[in-house]
Amino acid sequence: MLKTIQARYTATLVLFVLLIGALTALGIQLWITPSLTATDQRQLIAQASEIGEVIKTELARVQAQQRVITETVPQLDNDSIDRLLPAFVNQYGEAKVFGGGIWPLPDKREPGRAKYSTFYHRDSSGKLIVNTHWNSPESLNYFEQPWFLGGLKAPAGQCNWANAYRDDASPEPRTNCAMAISKNGAAFGVSTIDVTLGFFNDLVAQKEREVQALLMIVEADGKVLSNQPEIAGNNVLKNVSDLAAQYPFAAAVQQALKNSSSDALRHSTYEDADGEDYNLFVQPIEGTPWLLAVAQQTSVLTAQSSSVLKTLAAIQVPLVIVLLLLTVLALSQLMKRLAVLKANIDKLSAGDADLTQRVVIRADDEVGAVGESVN
Repeated sequence: MLKTIQARYTATLVLFVLLIGALTALGIQLWITPSLTATDQRQLIAQASEIGEVIKTELARVQAQQRVITETVPQLDNDSIDRLLPAFVNQYGEAKVFGGGIWPLPDKREPGRAKYSTFYHRDSSGKLIVNTHWNSPESLNYFEQPWFLGGLKAPAGQCNWANAYRDDASPEPRTNCAMAISKNGAAFGVSTIDVTLGFFNDLVAQKEREVQALLMIVEADGKVLSNQPEIAGNNVLKNVSDLAAQYPFAAAVQQALKNSSSDALRHSTYEDADGEDYNLFVQPIEGTPWLLAVAQQTSVLTAQSSSVLKTLAAIQVPLVIVLLLLTVLALSQLMKRLAVLKANIDKLSAGDADLTQRVVIRADDEVGAVGESVN
């Protein structure tokens, strides 16, 4: 089959095109695809991080409330604090602000009195009511609690966000912003505003639909702060370790938190119960003690890269086919001219040849030059 020049050249060209195609595919796989995938990953992380920006905005408003409170309280007498505090706490009228309080150090608000806090929280109707539990003899010393000590040590004008919790005041999971109060240049106590975590769930559900991914907000120890729509039930304040046996996403988050103590982005892969590959990213939410976990199917994550490569192939393959057809056509024309030349030479070599005949020259090229020599 390869006895003719046309067959050999055509086969050589086809093999060369196939080799170039294979090397191109390998190059794309080694260099272009990772770059495109990294771009897709950054885009996913950026989209998911918008949740963090919303949370930061909400918490910044709470911090602004706290600055007003901590600057105003030292200027008020005790009766004015008790009377005006609900208005300070309910400044924005938002249901997610569960309550707030003033927590003086012992003897600071009234000499000889260790516990003298003022705390308001919302009742079932959403109205702010006073809660005196922390001033009772049977209660723990609030000034020894981690949230109080953290707030006392926080930089001036900044919140110390407590780990998520729920207590007897309400079954609603929440955190609080604790900010130090200073009076006459000395530590006076701490102001707190409690924020419920329920609004996290709406953020997560909405963003999951936008980015086609699994999302969860957690603390560094694995405590869950937002429900994950694919995980049944109310799981806020549970730990991912409690869910890991049943849900691969929770298991992957648990492993990511366990494998690294760094505050940087953490990346890993895992396989769900249906055998689908996922890419998992866990990153801190700046300005908070929380982390955002986002997982997306590898096929979805690389869909853009696959689309780009398919488009590239759709452009290149027809061009290669056209190149092959033109090359084969050119070789065919060349072979026809050579066949004509051969026929003329055969006639001239016959015993009774008419040597006055001339080869017709079709073009001024190498084949034409051979014809001239024959003539």
